[in-house]
Amino acid sequence: MNFDQLGYTAEKAGPSGTSTDTVPGAEPPAVALRLVTTYDDRTRRVDIALAGPESVAIEDGETTTFPTERLWPVVRGLLPPMHQLKADPEGRPATDNRNPGPGFAEDCRAFVALATVVDEQVSVRTWLATDEELWSVTPRADGSTDISPAPDGAVADLLVWDVTAALEVLVAEAERRAS
Repeated sequence: MNFDQLGYTAEKAGPSGTSTDTVPGAEPPAVALRLVTTYDDRTRRVDIALAGPESVAIEDGETTTFPTERLWPVVRGLLPPMHQLKADPEGRPATDNRNPGPGFAEDCRAFVALATVVDEQVSVRTWLATDEELWSVTPRADGSTDISPAPDGAVADLLVWDVTAALEVLVAEAERRAS
């Protein structure tokens, strides 16, 4: 995914190709997110471009701007209606290391994947939710997949973590260029 796919068509362009030279305060996106959810046999794909104080969410060609400081409430509103997915960030650790039991695949009601992109660096987080539990899905170096319990609020915690890390990359790059 690149910024062109998010509706930004040039280095100095805003949403839908509008030049930021003519839109006061508009900036090219700094961090891009892609949220994919599946719930009740419906899959949603939403692209989010964080660019200064105003950001944009794009779903099915519809563009919605929002204050960047409201990122978590916007993402929370896009998630399936399950408490463990929508819980606020609290930095809670996972409580155990057990594996999913028999019938786990049938018990899963929701899938959430969140990709964070800055420059050419991509971080992808994935979760599965049953009626009562949230599970983190992590690829291993050997090609297998680890599925382990995640605390309620893990989606919010990792969204905050990944966006903060992406912004730190941008700051470090700006400092490198300035020196």
